[in-house]
Parts: sequence; C-alpha cells; structure tokens
Amino acid sequence: MQWFTREEAETNPEYGEIPEKRSIEKLMQKGFVIVDKPFGPTSNQVSSWIKEELNLKKTGHFGTLDPNAHGVLPVGFNRGTRINPALAKADKRYVFEAKLHDQIPEKKIRKILHQFKGTNNQVPPKKSAVKRKEREREVYDIKLLDKQEKIILGEVHCESGFYVRTLITQLSEKLGTHGGMTELRRTQQGQITEQQARTIQEIVDAYHYHKKDNNSEPLKEILQPIEKAVQHLPKIAVKDSAVNAIANGADLGVNGISKLQDNIKEKQLVAITTLKGELIALAYAQMTTQDMYDSTDGTAAELKNVYMDPKTYPKRWKQ
Repeated sequence: MQWFTREEAETNPEYGEIPEKRSIEKLMQKGFVIVDKPFGPTSNQVSSWIKEELNLKKTGHFGTLDPNAHGVLPVGFNRGTRINPALAKADKRYVFEAKLHDQIPEKKIRKILHQFKGTNNQVPPKKSAVKRKEREREVYDIKLLDKQEKIILGEVHCESGFYVRTLITQLSEKLGTHGGMTELRRTQQGQITEQQARTIQEIVDAYHYHKKDNNSEPLKEILQPIEKAVQHLPKIAVKDSAVNAIANGADLGVNGISKLQDNIKEKQLVAITTLKGELIALAYAQMTTQDMYDSTDGTAAELKNVYMDPKTYPKRWKQ
C-alpha cells in the first residue's frame, strides 16, 4: 500500500524500538512463530507442544487447522497471543486435493470451479467447531492446478471462515457426482506464507541451540514480532506526541497522524503504529484516507485493542 505524509515528523530514538531489532527475550514474551503444522494433531495440540518445549506460560494459535489439514499455523507467545483477532480473521489461501467418484472432463471442472468465485453460501461441516448455520463467505480466486484421472488438485484464495471441505461437496453436486477432500494445505494467511513456516522440530531445535549452545541465530530467524501479524491491514503512523495517549486508550485524532496508507475506508480495521513501525493498537477507521489527510479536526479512528505498554513513550498530553 502507498504511504502519504500528512505532517512531517521525527521519532525520538530514546523511546521504543524498531520491531525487527527486538531482543529474543522480548520476542519470547510478545511475539509468535509460524508453524508448518503436520497432518494429524489438532491446532490446540500443536500450540500446547510449543508451550511445553519452549517453556512458555501461554501460547495460542491464530486460525484453526483441522487435524487432517497441514500448513501455515501462527502460534503466539504470552502477550503475543492478544494479536489473535487481527491474524485469525485474515484471508487464507489453500491448496486442496479431492477425489471424484466419476471421471469428469477437465474443461467442465474448470468451468464449474470458476463459478465459486465471489460470494458463497455455506453451512459448516458436521465436524467443525462452529454453529452449523448458513453464512456467506467470499472466494477471491479459485483455479484447477492439475487433474489425474478422478483426482483433482486446486487452489483457493478465500475469506476467513470459508470451508474447503464444503466447497468440495458443493463442487461434486454441481458436477453431478460425489466427491471428498483427500488433502488440504494452508499456504498463506494474510501476508504470511508457507515459505516462512518452520516445522515443530526446527522451532524446538532453534530454542535449544539458543539455551544450551549459546547460538541464537536460528531462533532469531524464526521468532516474529507481532507487527508481522498485521501486515495485511492498512496502517496509520502517528507522531511520538500521540503515542502515549493512544496507548492509554484514547481514540486517534487526525492531528496525531504523521503518515497513512491509501484506500482506507470508514469502519475498516486498521493498525495504528509509531513512526518506528511499532504496533500501538488496532482501531476502526472513522474516515477515509482522503478525509484523514484533508481534515483539520475530528476522530480518525476509534480504538479496538491496545498492544503497547503506555510507559513505552512519555506522556505529552493534558487530562
């Protein structure tokens, strides 16, 4: 997303820090890892294993993967688990394999698959953890990657909460046959990709290298600051003078803005950051990018959750 400068401002190096320069100790208290979840265990089991092996007080995964699915599963550490609402609801990308009962022409499969692009009405499968009532979910892109006899391989980019298993059932019905999903892999969540994911063993090994062998490089490469969990959200960077007030729960006024990204819409979830890129809070925009840029007064965004310790930056406002 393109950045626009509303008011030039500098940030004081004495306060806060660039997220990528945080120490391992800080990241273990307020960060996350991107696990390449294996086939078999539940997402909760993976989160628990990470907690036990890395000697953490608390862990939590962002966006459930079924036991028979594998791929990208972010797991937060301690206070880093609070970023769950931002990343768990991010759009997802999956590669799926399904087996059809009958031999169907490839051209017909491609045509029917394309019909799922757009708004879909779905009822979650019986094994899902949510209430089974019909709901709408968006498919941004969908395509057939390969077909071998009755086996099809496809890819879908979809809204959070879209069930690929239900997609296969609906696809089979439209093709006039029966079918079932045989494999599912999540390859992307928000801006996090499978290339960034690490196996549980790699994560555990990196932690032991850090604790026992005094080799911290592998762990530094694996640990992620919480800011990486909001890459997919539009951002508003505020002046140092506004940071403490927002960290104490104040809504963002337009006069506190230094820079902002384009295409922000009213009511859209946005990330409010410092000029160093530190996440202060998530908020709902009350203006568009253009209005925030042009206005001389008013509330730009109403806070949803605060993530920064108010003591990070000094108080510059009056009660």
